[in-house]
Amino acid sequence: MRKKTAGLILAGLFAAALFIGGCGGNKQSSANADREARVVHVGYYGGTCEAPIYVAHEQGVFKKNGLTVELVKLTAATTKEGIATGKVDAVMMSPGGFKAMEQGLNIKLTAGIHTGCIQAVVPVDSPVRSIADLKGRTVGVDAIGGPPMIYLGMEMIRLGIDPKTEVNWQAYPGPQLSLAMAKKEIDAFSTWDPFPQIAVNEGKARAFFSNTHSAPYADQLCCYVGINGRVVSNEPDIAKALTRSFAEATKWVGEHPAEAAQISIDKKYTGGDVALNSALLAQYRWIADPLQARASYTYFLNGMKQLQVLDAATEVDALVGHTFVVLEE
Repeated sequence: MRKKTAGLILAGLFAAALFIGGCGGNKQSSANADREARVVHVGYYGGTCEAPIYVAHEQGVFKKNGLTVELVKLTAATTKEGIATGKVDAVMMSPGGFKAMEQGLNIKLTAGIHTGCIQAVVPVDSPVRSIADLKGRTVGVDAIGGPPMIYLGMEMIRLGIDPKTEVNWQAYPGPQLSLAMAKKEIDAFSTWDPFPQIAVNEGKARAFFSNTHSAPYADQLCCYVGINGRVVSNEPDIAKALTRSFAEATKWVGEHPAEAAQISIDKKYTGGDVALNSALLAQYRWIADPLQARASYTYFLNGMKQLQVLDAATEVDALVGHTFVVLEE
């Protein structure tokens, strides 16, 4: 009788264990199903350096990590609106978005992506040989206060030039900067790849600065994984899956720049041509490491504060602590 009772008890415990285990599995399956059913909106601008987004979407990296992703074409203005309204869940962030983050834009940086992607050029016969020669000249950029202006401004301050009073800045759409320089409306221009390199390849310009090769900027990451703060707080599994997807795609682009360029052109995400974009992607260093990303983020915030782009009262370490999140798997 005792043996029979013991057997029944053990059978009951075994059945309960199966039931509990089954419940856990069902919950996990349900969570995965919910995550896949949720459409995640990833924004992009159409830049050469956004190749990890294109690759993650076209090569199934997002899907492999349990995400159903829709890509959304953005501008600087629609990015802010999209993050604020929850219509954009993730985007590649550059120093151009750091001022908005200081002002409260609810986006968190979670990892790095790459170095490089901005160049400054002058006409081939220009006397300008370095940033020091820009004093008293007119420089074209794609946006006042944007990353190309920030990079040049940081270097000007290092050289003792006041970028606010000793240089004249003019903003043009990126594709129009080369024409503005040819018409002598500006003496030089700085913007995102591929536009400066196109001007160089066409024999219209000569590069004198790039954050791909010029020290100390070549060692700093310029683009980062940015995730809507609501997602980080309320949907941490999605935030982790996005960060993981970016990291995997970033590594893949670094190892397969030609294939990444082909995807970018074939799917009409960006301009230029395959050979040009492949050469540019091969020059960048693709680094997802969150600790290195955090250090570069801090570096640029300090530079932007020195440029007076950030408020004088802003405490950089506090801002970093609030806006950079390392997501533990």
